[in-house]
Amino acid sequence: MHSEQKFWLCVWGMALVFFLSLIVSATVNSFDRRDKWDKAVSNGADPMVATCALYSADTSTAICTILAQNRK
Repeated sequence: MHSEQKFWLCVWGMALVFFLSLIVSATVNSFDRRDKWDKAVSNGADPMVATCALYSADTSTAICTILAQNRK
C-alpha cells in the first residue's frame, strides 16, 4: 500500500471510531435516563413530573410549565 492510501485509511478509521463513540455514548446516556425515570416512577413519583425533571432540558414543553405552576 502506498503511504497516501495508508494515510486516508487511518483518517477514515479515526472518523469511524469517533462516530461510533458518539453513538455508544448517546445510547448509554439514554438508557441511564430511562433507568432513572423507571426508578422514580416505581417509587411513587408522578410520571409526567419525572419526565419533565429528566427531559426538560432537551425539549421545551408547555405541560412542564403548567405542572410547575400547579405545584406552587
